[in-house]
Amino acid sequence: MGKRILSFLLFAFFAPAGAFACSCSMPGPTPCGGGLSANGVLFVGTVMHIDNPPPNDGGLGGPGESQYRFHIDEKLTGTQDREIDIYSGRGGADCSYHFQLGQQYLVSPYKQADGRLFAIICSLTRPIQLAQALLPELRAMRDHQRVPSLYGILRSAEEPYESVTDDILGKPLPNTTVKLRSNDHVFDAKTDPNGAYAFYDVPNGEYQITAELPKNLELAQMILDQPLPPIRLPGQACYEYDVSAYPTGSIRGRVLGPDGRLLVYAPLELYRPERYPPKMPAMVWMESQQKSKTGYFQFNHVGPGDYIIVYNTRGQVTPDTPFPRSFYPGVSDVTKAGRIHVGSGEKVEGTDIHLGVGKPTRPIKILLVAETGKLPDIHYVDAKGDDGFSPGEDEISPAVYEMSLFKDVRYKIHGEGYCSATNKKSQTDSIEVDGADSGQSEITLLFKGPGCGECAAIRHESTNLCIFGISDRLAHQF
Repeated sequence: MGKRILSFLLFAFFAPAGAFACSCSMPGPTPCGGGLSANGVLFVGTVMHIDNPPPNDGGLGGPGESQYRFHIDEKLTGTQDREIDIYSGRGGADCSYHFQLGQQYLVSPYKQADGRLFAIICSLTRPIQLAQALLPELRAMRDHQRVPSLYGILRSAEEPYESVTDDILGKPLPNTTVKLRSNDHVFDAKTDPNGAYAFYDVPNGEYQITAELPKNLELAQMILDQPLPPIRLPGQACYEYDVSAYPTGSIRGRVLGPDGRLLVYAPLELYRPERYPPKMPAMVWMESQQKSKTGYFQFNHVGPGDYIIVYNTRGQVTPDTPFPRSFYPGVSDVTKAGRIHVGSGEKVEGTDIHLGVGKPTRPIKILLVAETGKLPDIHYVDAKGDDGFSPGEDEISPAVYEMSLFKDVRYKIHGEGYCSATNKKSQTDSIEVDGADSGQSEITLLFKGPGCGECAAIRHESTNLCIFGISDRLAHQF
C-alpha cells in the first residue's frame, strides 16, 4: 500500500491516445554502427493531409488505418521523394502514432510486406521539438561524421500528474554544465539553446551523470523519487539519454484520527486547487502514510505554487479508509480546504490532517510460519469480510503483518505463498476472525508441508516450526 505506480503508467502518460495497452522496450547502450542504414526510411516532414483520422477524444479508433500525407522537409535516408504517405492505426492498443495536421515530425516508419510505410510509437518518431538532440546526430551519421557517445536533452520538469501540472515535458535548460564521471574519467559538456548536450569519445565503463543546477532543482528519475542510476557505456556507443531536473520542494505531514493517534495507513492525493475534482480518466499524484514505514506522508519534487491535499478522495469507507473524505487540515468541504503554499525549493512540514468520526476498526496482527523449512520467499495475507470488503495488510516486520478490521464484520483470513526455487504456490488454512472480538488480537497462519528450503531464521524449541524474522519476544509467545 505504498506508492501505487505500475510500469505501464510511465508509458501510458507519454503514449498517444488509445495506446494504453501497448508497451515499448527500448534497448540500452550498444556499440554504434557505421552510419544510417540505407534499408530504412528516415526523414523530417510536415503533415499536409490526413485521411480517416483517429478520434481526438482519446477513444478507441475502430477498424482501418489513418493515412498521413507528408511533405519531406529534410531527407535523412531511404527516400528521395518530396512527398510521402505514412500509415498508422487508429488507436486501441495498436501502438499507433497519431500525427497532427500542420505539425513537423522526425519520422522513422517501418515497411510492411505490401510496401506501405507504418509509424508506431516504439520508434524514433517524435515531434520535431523533441528531436533537438537526436537530429544533429542523425545528420552526422548520414554524412559519416563523428557521432557522440552519449547525448540528450536536459529539461526542468514536474512529476507528470494531471492533478498538478499539464507541462509534462518541462522546459529545456540551456547553458548548463553537464558532467559524466567514472572512477577513471570526467567529461564536461554545456547544453545548447535547446538544452541538448553531447559527450564524444567516451571509453567503455560505468558513468554517473550530474549537472550544475540551481538549489531548487535536482536530477532524478520520474515518479520513482530516486537519483539517476549509473549508465554503462560500451566502446563506440552512440546512446540517447534525456535527463530531467525536478523541483526540490516537498510537503510532509501526518494523518491523525479523532483520538490524536497516527493512522496505520492513509491514502493521500495532491492537487492544484483549480484541478479538483479530477477529470476521469486522469493520472493523480498519490502518496500514502504507513505507520510501520515512516509515520508520515510526503510529496517530493513539488513545484512552487498552491496545493490542497485530500484523504480518501473517493469517499468509500473501508477497513483501510474508515473515515470519509477529508481535506487538509480536516474539513469535508473542498471550498474550506487549506491552501498549502510551496515556494521554490521550499520544504513544507507540519501539514497534519485531523480526521473526524469514522467507522470503528480494530487492529489484528498476523504471523506467518512454516511447518518445515523456510517460508515461501513471496508471501502475503488475504482477508475477506462478510461485507464484501478485503482489508489490505501492512508488513510491519518480516512475515509479520497487521491489518484493520471493522468491528461489526466477520473475516476469513489466510496466507498465500510462492516459492521461487520450486515454482510452487502454497496456501495456509483459513482462520475466521470476529471483528467484535478485541481479545483476538493476534493469529498465526501455518504453511504446511516441506516449505521452501531449509529454515534460515528462528526454529521454535517446542514446536520445531520455522518462524521467519520475528522478535525473540514474539517467538517465545508463540
